Amino acid sequence: MRVIGIDPGTYQTGFGIIDDDNGHLSYVASGCLESRAQQVSKRYESIYSQLVAVLEEYKPQMCAVESAFYYKNPQVTMRLGEIRGIVILSAIQWKMDIVEYSPLEVKKSVVGYGRADKTQVRKMVKALLGLKTISGANDVSDALAIAICHIHNRKSITRYLIKTI
Repeated sequence: MRVIGIDPGTYQTGFGIIDDDNGHLSYVASGCLESRAQQVSKRYESIYSQLVAVLEEYKPQMCAVESAFYYKNPQVTMRLGEIRGIVILSAIQWKMDIVEYSPLEVKKSVVGYGRADKTQVRKMVKALLGLKTISGANDVSDALAIAICHIHNRKSITRYLIKTI
């Protein structure tokens, strides 16, 4: 099964794609969908277009996305929700099942400790995937961690956001 993990962000949305062959994890691809457009609609359009290109190229079967959490600034929370909406709609259009994980669940699944820091997560992702380096921002290693988390937990998953046919 090919899983795409997505770490939504307002300017950078990380993605990580991993194949699971009966418990053997293989790195496929990762990167950041970036847009610095000032106009929000242009930023969203850019992120959507980049995500669709990734889905077309790598054809994942499952989408795992970081769940929403709340910032002190409600506008940031709203913008992240809108990015998550773009991600979820894109996955629906590709007929993928979608599941969400909290940052705490991801860290606990990948590192073994729910309060792990970004450095610990990045180090474990490299170890689990047999990578020497992970290029890109923490959004990339976080997205890979989200995909790994789903692979580790998929047999016990009961909280699908959307179940596609």
